[in-house]
Amino acid sequence: MKIFLDVGAHEGQTLSALFDPKYGFDKIFAFEPVKQLHTKLNKFGLGRKNLTLLDYGLWNKNADEKIYSPGTLAGSIFPTHQDVDKNEFVICRFVSASEWFKKNINKDDEVYVKLNCEGAEADILLDLLNSKEIFKITNVMIDFDINKITGKENVSAMILDRFKDVGFTNYSLCAEVMFGPVHTIRIQSWLDKAGAANTDSGSKIRQFVYWVKMIVSNNRPGYSWEAKQFVKRCSPRLILKIFSSLRRK
Repeated sequence: MKIFLDVGAHEGQTLSALFDPKYGFDKIFAFEPVKQLHTKLNKFGLGRKNLTLLDYGLWNKNADEKIYSPGTLAGSIFPTHQDVDKNEFVICRFVSASEWFKKNINKDDEVYVKLNCEGAEADILLDLLNSKEIFKITNVMIDFDINKITGKENVSAMILDRFKDVGFTNYSLCAEVMFGPVHTIRIQSWLDKAGAANTDSGSKIRQFVYWVKMIVSNNRPGYSWEAKQFVKRCSPRLILKIFSSLRRK
């Protein structure tokens, strides 16, 4: 089973990147504890049988906890986050990451995880490390927002040391893999580097059709330019392949 976990889905910015047929995810789980954001998230769920929207977040325990500046990109469980208003908050539900993994992820699954949750990523990673559930992950892309929390600036270095100690190497750091004009393209930059893209002929043809549709509709940020480059690169080869196939028949 090929699975993607979007931890900190917000308004679904990452989901747009995952529907590209070249990835072929069997299941996509989007975790977003701020319920007001689900109005937009629910639109992504229409007609997507492989997408599950979850109205809770992952953490290191099962609990109801405050999120400060809810609905913003800075929304965090930490009142000392440099970009939040500690007087503005909502109570949200969280579940233990290790318990969720035990119930929903198998050892032979191919699992990609995006962790962008304004500081909670540190507690999540430590929970998965302590439980050894982290070794079920094929690649996790980490945005260490914990560095924005007063008094927590050294936590990311400690976690990377823990990775080294236990021999966990299946991770990518945001600054090293996220490249492109908009978030959608940056997510795909990471996934491609992590080896998530399928390269068989069927996937390439489905991707070709998908990109052409993106050019016509032009309704997703960043896709128009990237799609045109894809068609430019692939059209001659694809046409030649189809022509050769017809000649053999």
